[in-house]
Amino acid sequence: MTSPEKTTTSLDRLSEAATQASRAANAHNTQPWELRQGTDHVEVGWRAEDALGPSDPAHRDLRLSLGTYVESLLIAAAEKGIAVGFELDLDTTARRVGRLRPAERPYDTGFRASDIAGRRVWRGAWTPQQIDPEAIEVARETALTAGFRVAVISTAAARPLLVRAYHWFFGEPGIAAELMAWTRLSPRHPKYHRDGLNDVMLVLNRVERFLMGLLFSPAVYRALRPLGLPRLLTPLSSGATAGDGVVLVILGKGEDPAQEVTAGRLVTRLWLDLFRQGIYVHPQSHVIDCPHTIGDLAALCGAEDGERPLVFFRVGIPAIDPSLRPRHPRRDLPPQ
Repeated sequence: MTSPEKTTTSLDRLSEAATQASRAANAHNTQPWELRQGTDHVEVGWRAEDALGPSDPAHRDLRLSLGTYVESLLIAAAEKGIAVGFELDLDTTARRVGRLRPAERPYDTGFRASDIAGRRVWRGAWTPQQIDPEAIEVARETALTAGFRVAVISTAAARPLLVRAYHWFFGEPGIAAELMAWTRLSPRHPKYHRDGLNDVMLVLNRVERFLMGLLFSPAVYRALRPLGLPRLLTPLSSGATAGDGVVLVILGKGEDPAQEVTAGRLVTRLWLDLFRQGIYVHPQSHVIDCPHTIGDLAALCGAEDGERPLVFFRVGIPAIDPSLRPRHPRRDLPPQ
């Protein structure tokens, strides 16, 4: 049985690991996670003000983001020799996904904090270089071990769904307003170096930055939306639908939302492994959230009875070196 002294010592040492884990992937760079100290555990929860609304109608992205954070925290803690494990316990009312408790040994992982720090998402142009089939097969095997299945579809097959989903995404006033609330188009924005989606993350040039700010302004958006503005906005995301490459879709069984936390942990392992091989990802969750594309996506993935798409992301090789660009901002880390 773990002694109270060991319990306190193990949990108190999590602070630095938690800072490193703040590099975890998360929707809109909202960084919603929150650690709450208990007597013999640390509760993993989220802040209501950082949970997306219309952009994440079922809160699936929220639970995935919290799962990526949990996995990143366990990896960072393991490198420091901190023996801690995660106990899944989703409670929406309490805004909790689970608890961290002392364990007999550190988390068993082959990843390091440097992997977490180096990982990047790429939303720009891609090369026509094909992904090594072995890397895809390893991802499939990793998912199966975790209780999920990975479907592989071509970007060409996914492109019509992406375009339709973008039309829906840009055409919903609530989503458009929330997108702009989390977008920081200029370093002059007070939260540019703190959170949200800045112009560098979105890979916007000067003209695209101007157009996005103009077309999403409330007055212009309201006036032009009935005239087909969503279709005009879609080209701003042309890099997400053009070029070669493949799309990986993680499928889970059943409707239990708690599995989305586990899927988020899996996402971290998959993305870190791909990144080690020079393979980047671009998550595009709106294809799953859009009521006009989710059914077609499930069919395209060959979803079996009870299966549903949980995560949709493109994998490929960036046309330019993303490491030359500033990293995504994090509240707990200085600007880079």
